[in-house]
Amino acid sequence: MQLIITDPASKWFQQKFNLTSGDGIKFYGKTIQPHNVKHGPKQGYEPESTLDEATIVIEKDGINYHINFTDAWFFSGLVVTVDYPQGTEEPIFIFSREDNSEADVDAATGASRKYEEYWE
Repeated sequence: MQLIITDPASKWFQQKFNLTSGDGIKFYGKTIQPHNVKHGPKQGYEPESTLDEATIVIEKDGINYHINFTDAWFFSGLVVTVDYPQGTEEPIFIFSREDNSEADVDAATGASRKYEEYWE
């Protein structure tokens, strides 16, 4: 799992949530239970500065962007780029496979298989 935060996305989060150095943003996958995983451009995020359960932390502009252990399954095996295209209402999430394969990132990914096992 890799997490990339672009400069425009970092600035958007700082302005939207009035963040200062040491604050944090937690990312999580949006799912419809049971068994519906969607790796699309709109995922969850919220201000959270506690890093006790963080699996991955990327510090950018003094802000700690992170994914917690309980949400790591959703992002497993993926490169997650969080970007903010100018003129949009909110950041978008771009998913690619960590192994650089051409396969689509969808419900057939390793993350989804882990999710299926979790709910079994």
